[in-house]
Amino acid sequence: MGQTINTYSPHYAIHPGEYLAEILESREIKKREFAERVGLSVKAVSQIINGKALYSPDVALMLEKTLDVSAEIWMNLADTYQLFLAKEKERKSLETEQTSAWVRRFPTADLKRLGYLPKTNKPEVLADGLLRFLTVSSPDVWDDYMEKRAVSYRKSATFSESREATAVWLRLAEQEAGKIETREFNRTSFRKILPALRELTTRKPDEFYPEMVDVSRSAGVALVLVPELKETHISGAACWLSQHKAVIAISLRYKTNDHFWFTFFHEAAHLLLHGKKNIYLDMKGDGVSKEEQEANNFAGEMLIPEKEYSVFIQRENFHPEAIQTFAGSIRIHPGIVVGRLQHDGKIEFRWHNALKERYTITDEHQENDHHTP
Repeated sequence: MGQTINTYSPHYAIHPGEYLAEILESREIKKREFAERVGLSVKAVSQIINGKALYSPDVALMLEKTLDVSAEIWMNLADTYQLFLAKEKERKSLETEQTSAWVRRFPTADLKRLGYLPKTNKPEVLADGLLRFLTVSSPDVWDDYMEKRAVSYRKSATFSESREATAVWLRLAEQEAGKIETREFNRTSFRKILPALRELTTRKPDEFYPEMVDVSRSAGVALVLVPELKETHISGAACWLSQHKAVIAISLRYKTNDHFWFTFFHEAAHLLLHGKKNIYLDMKGDGVSKEEQEANNFAGEMLIPEKEYSVFIQRENFHPEAIQTFAGSIRIHPGIVVGRLQHDGKIEFRWHNALKERYTITDEHQENDHHTP
């Protein structure tokens, strides 16, 4: 799932003064003589050589004429050295207990497993990796940013989830969604394709999922599967990468097809019925808001129309054969009917689970940047 980015980052840098000293020594030029020829004081030359001063572009041009070494080389040496000093300063700022505590708030084990963090326990290295993954410049900046972003979260439950784990899960979803090219989101087009997607419930995952992704992106929706992380209770989420590109992310937390399909249509409802400024997190629990109830009703009606369902539940016994017959009559997978009956208290949660189908996100799919349930 992750991608390792290799960058050249040496643990040392040559101060331009060292290079200047080497040239003067190799050419047997005395410091005083050089100072006179270049038009600088002996003190100024000494400060450059001893690393106590850099120089301006004007001085770089003077060195070019005097030593026949281009001004670009001198300026590149100076820039590289300055950047090295800045990196060293940043590295030391990350070698603190405060940074270590910040790192411990995140699901680093999951990110290592997925290939987004190096397999090390050094807090400063993990902190640097986290900042790059989260695309922020420092732990303090991230904390401030999250305080503002968390206001946009709309959650369907009152779980005491980790804010950091939730943010990481959403970031994974955003990254995966960014790989999918979509048309501009069109609410009418998206609503029209939902009945066709519903009919895919009776097919096998390796058949329906690629088609599901393609059909969704034709209406401006990037559909992605993101594995559940430690300390998250997320079944799915709906959000926007831009004004024209929507995202539906599903975690397969419950691993059964009834939860998968309900989650998909629940998140689809948020895209159709609610605003673009919020991030809708489906956490399956108590404390349902008006928006979440609307999404629940939409998903329930889409999967099993209330009119047909009301007639079906008038029976007293729900045998597997009866469930399969009803499911066939409304062209839905029988596992989804079982899930609805369990949710509504018509049958016990331990009954008829053999009619459900289980989906998983495999490591192979993650490594290949392709997810199939």
